[in-house]
Amino acid sequence: MIKEIKFQIEPKIIFSDDQLFVLDKPTGWLTHPSTSLGTSPSPPAITEWLITKYPELEKVGPAERLQDGSLIPRAGILHRLDRETSGVLAVARTTEAFAWFTQAFRERTVEKVYRAIVTGAVKADNGVIDLPIARSRQDPRRRVASPRAKKVGREAVTHYEVLERFPEHTYLELRPKTGRTHQLRAHLKAINAPILGDTLYSPKSASMTTINRTALHAFSLTLPLQNGERQKFESPLPLDFSQTLDHLREV
Repeated sequence: MIKEIKFQIEPKIIFSDDQLFVLDKPTGWLTHPSTSLGTSPSPPAITEWLITKYPELEKVGPAERLQDGSLIPRAGILHRLDRETSGVLAVARTTEAFAWFTQAFRERTVEKVYRAIVTGAVKADNGVIDLPIARSRQDPRRRVASPRAKKVGREAVTHYEVLERFPEHTYLELRPKTGRTHQLRAHLKAINAPILGDTLYSPKSASMTTINRTALHAFSLTLPLQNGERQKFESPLPLDFSQTLDHLREV
């Protein structure tokens, strides 16, 4: 059992029924606990928060294995968001719902939409990044998107559209068609448009006073439901993200 934990800034539940939770995840939260960060105290994790409030979720979904080999409850989590990424996160409430939605993700009938502020100019108004992704040999924390990764990497496809242009930045809408680790971050790095504030993929990029994290937000998630309908869930842009856009417009 996970011990009771007190949280300061908590996720918001934006939808709930007997099969599904949809959360608005704050930046700074891990999806699952990690033993590799080396920080103390450890950042809060969505799974811990869920089990504290809904103990029955401890048995929903197969256990996750951490890097040190220990097993932790999955707590119904259907997909992951990086620690610094904010936005929509879906959680199954029952074993049956977990199987249903997991199949939907596997069959790619789930539509995910992200918003990102990137460094540099993206010339095309829209396009597709179709580059396989593999783990970096130089830094195991990173992923590399490159045609050369085809033999050892996994298929990864991202559609993008320019929403707004600034002198040194671009505001993008991103629609990943696959769900690889760090897919959006690696793909944008590959086209020379790393996400603002992403110190892992662009350590030398300039930061901004309005935002101190990776400027990536899971804006919406459209899910097929068991009754045959599709439902779209949205998370408004968080304050640091919208303030950064306002700052760029003023400049």
